[in-house]
Amino acid sequence: MLVRFCTGLRENREWPGGAARARIGRSVSRSKAMDIEGLRAVVARHAASVNALAALGLALDSRLRGTAMDGETASRTEAVLGSLGVSDLVADASAAELLPVLAGIKVDLLSGSKLLTAPSAGAQTMEAILRQALGDVSTGFPALLERSIAPQLAGLPERLETPGAAFLDIGVGVGALSVSMLREWPGLRAVGIDPSSEAIAQAHANVRAAGLADRIALHTGLAQEVTLDEMFDLAFVPSAFIPEAHVRAIVPRCRAVLKAGGWLLLAMVNPGPDALGEALAGFRTTMWGGTVFEKGAAQALVEQWGYIDTRLLLGPAGAPVAFVAGRKPG
Repeated sequence: MLVRFCTGLRENREWPGGAARARIGRSVSRSKAMDIEGLRAVVARHAASVNALAALGLALDSRLRGTAMDGETASRTEAVLGSLGVSDLVADASAAELLPVLAGIKVDLLSGSKLLTAPSAGAQTMEAILRQALGDVSTGFPALLERSIAPQLAGLPERLETPGAAFLDIGVGVGALSVSMLREWPGLRAVGIDPSSEAIAQAHANVRAAGLADRIALHTGLAQEVTLDEMFDLAFVPSAFIPEAHVRAIVPRCRAVLKAGGWLLLAMVNPGPDALGEALAGFRTTMWGGTVFEKGAAQALVEQWGYIDTRLLLGPAGAPVAFVAGRKPG
């Protein structure tokens, strides 16, 4: 519209009269209205996704708690599940399978709520809930590791089965990953490090509740600075939650404390198959204060510090993370 208007001025060398200006004004107003309506349509489309997640999360929470929803809520929720085609899955899946799915929904919804909500008296409670949800997401990782990842990493399955094997959990958060790793591999020990004293306090509570206080040691501080007295078979670094400068210091630090032949797993948000997925992955990582790696940069960083057999391991469709793996020589 503006291009045609300016072209007309150049050709006619005259400013449009009142009627022409009125027509132009109405046209611009209609254009703006269409733009706003388009924006509203985008919001509505994605709001539908948010509401669908909320309904699914409500159903999963009810299933895991063993509590029934009231009749109207139950029927409305079931209608959404039916539309999504997941009613049977929700009914048939085990609690262990559903917990990380529900946690992922909580992370997405609570993260957005935190961004858009001003600090309030309930902020600390929200932080604690969000930390626990982020931790619970990771409880699905050991099964993925055993089934899909470890078989691709030379010697790792055997290492994890060896009594006295050690797991280094960088950014341990509330301890959920370490707890689930030790449940999967009964001979494994873990050391967890996190700079947040609040997260470590939650981790201590979770570790005690799991009866694993004698097998999980927790430290408050920066991973690249904490003194460690043992060597590890596997180190896990969730770069999506760690600033880039720290990740660049942690990668060589992990190499120093890995046993010869031990593996590093550098976890990143899985961007998904399309431009929107990639954009959202970058957005979420930035909002979490983590490191957004350009294509190939994470693997290059791992190789820079002398790891061998490096590779990119994409998670299965819908999985929240991808990994760069590297092995310490020896």
